[in-house]
Amino acid sequence: MHRAVTAQYRIDDCLKRTLRKGWIPGPAALRAFCILALSFLPLVALHGNAADEQSTGGRVPTITRLVKMFVERESAISAAIRNGDARALGDLLTDDFEMRTGARAAAPVSRADWMREVLRTRDGGKDIAQMAVHDYKTVQAVSFTMTGNAGPIFVVDIWRQEGESSKLAVRYASPTGTPQFAIPGAAAPESEFPKKY
Repeated sequence: MHRAVTAQYRIDDCLKRTLRKGWIPGPAALRAFCILALSFLPLVALHGNAADEQSTGGRVPTITRLVKMFVERESAISAAIRNGDARALGDLLTDDFEMRTGARAAAPVSRADWMREVLRTRDGGKDIAQMAVHDYKTVQAVSFTMTGNAGPIFVVDIWRQEGESSKLAVRYASPTGTPQFAIPGAAAPESEFPKKY
């Protein structure tokens, strides 16, 4: 607002100086000058208002190349499951794939058993969110949340490089809890980690 008022005073001052020097503009020149001056006022006012606003300090989420790539791969797994496409799903998994859950950590689910169950229920999960990817050259650890038929799930997928592409080797999954759920080390204060990917 302050800058818009300052601009208006400058325009008025310019007109007064011009009239004091004895130059009296004709109607066409005065009209052209007014139109020109008035056309710049909204720009000056917008700039002034934008400069007066306080920064929110909020983070703007951006998607990295690796996150985009693995959102697509995880979505391909979900789509193959929902479509009941055993061949497409099998092509995305390593031959020694296994799944481990928090409730039965010592009893891994084999590739064949896992495929049979997810293709039977057609529950591929949806709403993949909060993804993070850690790249270790030939292995990528991908963590995210998604919604299954039974509720929200936290997933850590380990992708292993095989030839030209990566395949899912291990899936760790557990229902999401509340932030009050006691996990050693989870109560540490949050800090800003620099992105490495």
